[in-house]
Amino acid sequence: MTKIFADTEDSDPPTSASIPRPVTGLPIRDRMRVNNFDGLRLIFATMVVVFHVGLLSQATKLTFFYQYISSTFAVQAFFVVSGFLVTMSYENTRSLVDYAKKRVLRIAPAYITVILTAAVLLVWMSELSVSQYFGSAEWRSYVVSNLLLSNFRQPTLPGVFTNNYEAAVNGSLWTIKLEVMFYCTVPFIVWAIRRVGYKPILAGLFLLSVLWHGGFLYISELHGSDFAARLAKQLPGQLAFFGGGAFAYYRTRDGLPPPTALLALAGMTGYLFSNGLLYTIVAPICVTLIVYWAAIRVPQLWSSQRWGDFSYGLYLYHFPIAQVLIALGIFTVAPGVGMIAVCILALLASIVSWHLVEKRALKLAHWRKPVPGAHG
Repeated sequence: MTKIFADTEDSDPPTSASIPRPVTGLPIRDRMRVNNFDGLRLIFATMVVVFHVGLLSQATKLTFFYQYISSTFAVQAFFVVSGFLVTMSYENTRSLVDYAKKRVLRIAPAYITVILTAAVLLVWMSELSVSQYFGSAEWRSYVVSNLLLSNFRQPTLPGVFTNNYEAAVNGSLWTIKLEVMFYCTVPFIVWAIRRVGYKPILAGLFLLSVLWHGGFLYISELHGSDFAARLAKQLPGQLAFFGGGAFAYYRTRDGLPPPTALLALAGMTGYLFSNGLLYTIVAPICVTLIVYWAAIRVPQLWSSQRWGDFSYGLYLYHFPIAQVLIALGIFTVAPGVGMIAVCILALLASIVSWHLVEKRALKLAHWRKPVPGAHG
């Protein structure tokens, strides 16, 4: 199952004094603020939604959505976006405390909301009585494990979705811990970059990531180890994608041009036709080329500052909504209606979450105590 999100609205204006060349009518440095990251995240979140609905429902009419739409690519692309935006956020934040406050208040409120809401409301979908449900050790384990980012320890709730293709309440949450781990490593990465330069540091992280991912995948295939396969997906194995986004950020900050459409097309071709060890090596490069081009070269399609950032909520809420409709038998009767219903309900949930939870948390993240006499 399929994370990953960072915010554009929490970054201070870039401070680079370099003179960039124009791209799509704007200087490259200005594309740090007026870019396509918001629109891309919405596209990637939608890809994850339709993939999961198709897979979870197991409806024959919806097989296209999980056979030909790649949630893996969408998640990898999210990591690239996060690498760019979170690195930019740290570089333009006044202190480590401010950076940590922004990161926590961006990701935690909606994450906590989806866990607790599911844990409480899904009692009505459980095969157990209300007292048995809330008194269950499995219920307590679900709440605690998921709040501690250990989703793998307890992905299910007692008596809930037992007849579904997949019993997990929210299979999308596993990427959140990778995002948080990356947040924690960014100060160290930037510290090293400021002393050595971004190219050698990010190249070293790329090598570490590829060796980690490829090594554990080899062990997994050699011994049939599911544990090794899970380890391959953890942060060092995904760091090449985050690093790709950071690389794109530093190039953009320095006024260097993003990839051309031809290079992005080459990246897409390489991604589609590579496999095995070659895929492990080229996938981060290919996804970075595609995202970097689409975010900086392509004119802005969507602005979260103008309309709201619904991509994170869409990613978080769609899975349990799909599971409920599957359990109710909607997809058995009308798969197409079920797909549309999940998309609409997930979007509505994300809009509510943005206005009632996420937006308010972001305002708190930017709040600073007034300086006495500042307006006097």
